[in-house]
Amino acid sequence: MSLPINKSDDFLFYKTLNEDVKLKSNKHSKYDIQMSNGDYVNVTGQESLKNAIIIAIMTRYNELNDIPIYDNFGCRVHELIKVRQTGMTRYKMELFITDVLENMRRIKEINNIEINDESHSYFVKYSVTSIDDELINDGVTL
Repeated sequence: MSLPINKSDDFLFYKTLNEDVKLKSNKHSKYDIQMSNGDYVNVTGQESLKNAIIIAIMTRYNELNDIPIYDNFGCRVHELIKVRQTGMTRYKMELFITDVLENMRRIKEINNIEINDESHSYFVKYSVTSIDDELINDGVTL
């Protein structure tokens, strides 16, 4: 049995955005790897970039330091999770997330980052332009 060939437009025309394992969010904003028939579900193109952004933001800064290619990977936003919700806290979060997104090679430009307070959490809405000039609007709850 051979593996199926991916003939989607994302795979054929947006290869520079790479391929990734699909993440699925539950009602508590926790992400896990999506499985189907006992195997990973892969995503390409824009979905791959959305996953990469979520992974980068949700990974604590230097959490993966034991793996040499991930030196200085992750986001410092987790340092602010238990800090009182103020305008300054949101501003620092925006700076930390901007820093992470600027270091992603697949992102050409950060268009907008908006952080909204929710009870005991934050919702981060972002808009970026990928290196393929595709506009991506998405969000993540911290």
